[in-house]
Amino acid sequence: MDISETEINEDSIQKMIIKNRKEYEKEMNHTKIVENTGPSDKTHVRHNEKLVDMLGKMSKLLQQKGDSIRSRIYSRAQDTVLSESEDIVDIKQMEGKPHIGPTILLKMQEYVDTGTLSVLEREKENPLTWLTEIHGIGPKKATDLIGKGIRTIEELREKQDDVLNNTQKIGLKYFEDTSKRIPRIEIDEYDALFKKEFKKVAENDSQYEIVGSYRRGAKTSGDIDVIITSRNQLVFRQFVDSLKANGVIVEVLSYGNTKCLVIARLKNKEIARRVDFMYTPPDEYPFAVLYFTGSKAFNTSMRGYALKMQISLNEHGLYNKPKGQEKGEKIDKKVKTEEDIFKVLYLEYKKPEERIDGRSIQTTLPVVGDEHTEKGKPDCYDSCQTVPGGLCATGCSPSWTSNRLVGSRNWCHCNVDGTPCEAHICSKEEKERKEGKEKKEGKDNQKVKRQTKKKSPVKKTEQDKPKRKYTRKKKLEVAKIEEVPKIEEVPKIQAEELPDLVPIIRQDEITKVVRKNIAVNKTMKKKILKDGDNSNKENMKKTVKEKQPKVDKEVAKKNIIAFKENGIEVLEKISEKEMEDIIYVANEQYYNTKNPLATDSEYDIIVEYMERKYPNNLVLEGVGAKVEKNKVPLPYEMASMDKIKPDTGALPGWKKKYTGPYVLSCKLDGVSGLYTTENDLPKLYTRGDGKVGQDITHLLKVLKLPKHPGYVVRGEFIIPKAVFEEKYKHTFANPRNLVSGIVNSKTIDEKARDLHFVAYEVIKPELKPSDQMNQLKELGHNVVQHGFHDDITNESLSDTLIDWRTNYEYEIDGVIVSDDRIHMRKTGNPEHAFAFKMVISDQIAEAKVLDVIWTPSKSGYLKPRVRIEPIRLGGVTIEYATGFNGNFIETNKIGIGAVIELIRSGDVIPHIKSVTTQAEKAKMPTVPYHWTDTHIDIILDDVSTDETVQQKNITAFFTGISVDGLSSGNVKRLMNAGFNSIPKIIHMKKNDFEGVEGFKTKMISKIYDGIHDKLEKASLNEIMAASNMFGRGIGLKKIEPIMRAQPDILLSKETPEEKKTKLVQIPGIGNENATSFVKNIDNFLIFMKEAKLTHMLEKESLKNTIVTVDEKKNEMQNTGHPLYGKHVVMTKVRDKHIIEELKKVGGILDDNIGKNTDILITKSYEDISNKVKKAKEMNIPIYTPADFAKKFDF
Repeated sequence: MDISETEINEDSIQKMIIKNRKEYEKEMNHTKIVENTGPSDKTHVRHNEKLVDMLGKMSKLLQQKGDSIRSRIYSRAQDTVLSESEDIVDIKQMEGKPHIGPTILLKMQEYVDTGTLSVLEREKENPLTWLTEIHGIGPKKATDLIGKGIRTIEELREKQDDVLNNTQKIGLKYFEDTSKRIPRIEIDEYDALFKKEFKKVAENDSQYEIVGSYRRGAKTSGDIDVIITSRNQLVFRQFVDSLKANGVIVEVLSYGNTKCLVIARLKNKEIARRVDFMYTPPDEYPFAVLYFTGSKAFNTSMRGYALKMQISLNEHGLYNKPKGQEKGEKIDKKVKTEEDIFKVLYLEYKKPEERIDGRSIQTTLPVVGDEHTEKGKPDCYDSCQTVPGGLCATGCSPSWTSNRLVGSRNWCHCNVDGTPCEAHICSKEEKERKEGKEKKEGKDNQKVKRQTKKKSPVKKTEQDKPKRKYTRKKKLEVAKIEEVPKIEEVPKIQAEELPDLVPIIRQDEITKVVRKNIAVNKTMKKKILKDGDNSNKENMKKTVKEKQPKVDKEVAKKNIIAFKENGIEVLEKISEKEMEDIIYVANEQYYNTKNPLATDSEYDIIVEYMERKYPNNLVLEGVGAKVEKNKVPLPYEMASMDKIKPDTGALPGWKKKYTGPYVLSCKLDGVSGLYTTENDLPKLYTRGDGKVGQDITHLLKVLKLPKHPGYVVRGEFIIPKAVFEEKYKHTFANPRNLVSGIVNSKTIDEKARDLHFVAYEVIKPELKPSDQMNQLKELGHNVVQHGFHDDITNESLSDTLIDWRTNYEYEIDGVIVSDDRIHMRKTGNPEHAFAFKMVISDQIAEAKVLDVIWTPSKSGYLKPRVRIEPIRLGGVTIEYATGFNGNFIETNKIGIGAVIELIRSGDVIPHIKSVTTQAEKAKMPTVPYHWTDTHIDIILDDVSTDETVQQKNITAFFTGISVDGLSSGNVKRLMNAGFNSIPKIIHMKKNDFEGVEGFKTKMISKIYDGIHDKLEKASLNEIMAASNMFGRGIGLKKIEPIMRAQPDILLSKETPEEKKTKLVQIPGIGNENATSFVKNIDNFLIFMKEAKLTHMLEKESLKNTIVTVDEKKNEMQNTGHPLYGKHVVMTKVRDKHIIEELKKVGGILDDNIGKNTDILITKSYEDISNKVKKAKEMNIPIYTPADFAKKFDF
């Protein structure tokens, strides 16, 4: 039925539903009854949000790679998941669902099992992922940029003038700003400003709304979306133009009749924001506001709900949409507000902040058969035979339609074939029905009968025949199933509300409860370990005699040594089994020997890499190493502590679940131990692998621990820093190695008397963390340094870590943060506590070094790049930092396992502020090298034969003379084909290019013609600079004054010393530059001969060339301009227009501020860089590019 020409009402919707009922019911699964058989063995975990997140990431990734078809497949699969009203607890539930194929099912299972996808992990390093985030750069452009050798944001900025258009440059300029979240309070400021400007142009019917997450009440938003409406569309343009005139809009990305995308910035703010203005006509305004408010999950569910009613809903309106057909005509229904849309669809109105997901969708149609149904009216459980007059429940009146009909699809069985009758009176044939049979449901195939509800009051007569019963599948209420309480819910229970005894998991009970939920209201039986107990020995045999993995220890040791020498790339190249062996051997060495192969940081890197790459590998279940002597099953499992992610956003997420107060304590860097006085005799153990430890009770003779009965205490065996420095520094690598040797020794020597046991946890009796610390003090233990806090932040934790690490008497490697409530002990690492091991704030963070990568420059200087564990700092993921120079790396011992402190202020590239922990040794280059005279930089011994240097020099030469198409990628292909020098490439014929991989006819002509055209137009100075043959730092700026003063310097018969004497007299040319220039003249002349460019060196030609260049410059330059001869420096900005204009007027652009600097141009007046500080100290005028251009009429 086409309802586009009629007013939409309850009757029309009802008729559409009835008409489409057969297909509709086939599409949806009936809910089923499962008998309540007691607690389930599997914890009920909802995966909906995880799957939506994964599918969204895959869709975005494929879109970024330019694969729009596959991107849509994942997007549609995401919509399918979003439309699911039920909890997805098993991926099998999604089999057969629309747009969910076998490949996506496998991806879903992988994501649920591992928390990530291998494909997502692989693509993290792909520059496409950040390049396509820049406005104006799509997949094709990003691929092109990567092909030109651009891998980092810094490289893109350096080459932006050559590779980006104006829109893309704007996107790059504000990339960091627009990547930051916008606080709600700032959007409030924008809203106030918008209201003020909108009033100036608005007409009576004009209105606007800021939509998106801001309207849903979010604390932060990614951008600002504004919907504007008015019968006069000019209001839209007038509003935007007024904001431009006001200065709020600083850049316009695109400007159309209905959409304007801009960069905006409040006058009192430094950070620019992305704002999208959209116009919509008044009749579409409510739909646009609804659509762009979101959330996406809510929108998808609402659209899906409408489709089931044969209605298409989008941002423009409502449309007739018969099943299996294209969208039809627009439904002519006057809708003035969002509330009207909800009413039309028979949905409860939800405020923006309530629009979360599909669970927010609720119908206003009455629930038939409950207290909302009008008394005396039949419902969908009544058959035609039980209804007065034989009226069908679904046809009785549209106003009494059950929401079961719309929502859960339980239908009144009017006809034998199951279809509802459209007539109000059921026929005689329809009343003759077969006996309904209950199906076996659930995995146990047990029947559950629904109590027959009371029928509408109808008087029976003797003639009435017995009525047949018709059973239906009914959704079982979750509340009726006695599920095992989730452990995560325990923190919300106050201590005084807990049962008398919260169960403690003892190690001898763990084997009985592994992979099972533990009921809170049951106390587990506890087996007491007694000396000489045979059952304990048997238990020990069962626990200890596990099948040991077959480990190739020699290969594992070689891999560990290789990792220490060459960094994390060693781990990235080996198999999972080899990683297992490394972990096994590292554990054994780390916990059971005096001199382990890996340092603490190196060991952490190995384990953390294994956790990321193979998170489900069983080797990770062991928190320590297997004990080789005096081994005994521990009475309580001793799990380790999870570390908080190196991300400024990780802590707030944890705090939402655990609201405090909190107990902070030092994470001691010793050997973990367990002390118990439960039995007649106190016992002392090491942790071992957390399940099997070492009995070291003999050490109690020297430790003198409190003997109050009935306590189980965890602590750390450790030696004070001062004692270690005084007595053991030259014998042992660090205090932990010394402690490990003491506790593994069967005998007690003098070193054992320096051992301390510092207590940090009471396992028994059950106490909240703050009470544990107080109890330990009362018992007389040496208690770990700790503190109590109502709130914590990254900054406060960082300050605490720095303070304790500096001032505490023991070595620590972090801060333990615990929620101050009683939490049930369970197997595995606790969720209510974590280790804060690295300083991290909005601008400063600590990170472990994974590698130091040495890359040669085109001059053969080896420059260090420090690879670190990925951290989130200032909203940006950081994985690399500059290592400055060879001296910095060597002096600070920056190598694998070192801990460095990074700083990132504003848009400044992150750099190393200091070194918190040095590595055993610095990671220096593996190729032959030598130091400069100043011992600052490292240079390759053989520069001429290094392929990387050759490639960079060839690339630099051709880009230097502006040949298009010879990027580093194409140069590498030419080198692979044997054309590995500049002269060889210059002499190539067109048919030579045909044999090079990837070179097609069009590209060959472009490059061939470009080479010869640019060579012909290039000046000698440009050739000299592009060749890079005169030494480091001698470019066009140095060569031009040299050749201007000494045009015959290349062919002169003067001695090198005489030439050098002349050059040092030229302003700006020092002794080092002069020496290098003269030394390399002969090499340059050989190069010119090989390249067949010697005609440029002929004396008369050379003279004419230089004179011509000077004359041209004099013609171009305005010697009367105020900037003529003035020295200008730019910082944090490279304005191409200003640079060109400076050349015309005779201005000089310098790189650094000096005594000759006249003007500094900076990105903004708020900049606090060193150049700005120095300019202020020297009273040098400072301008922004805009003000500079305005001042000097550029």
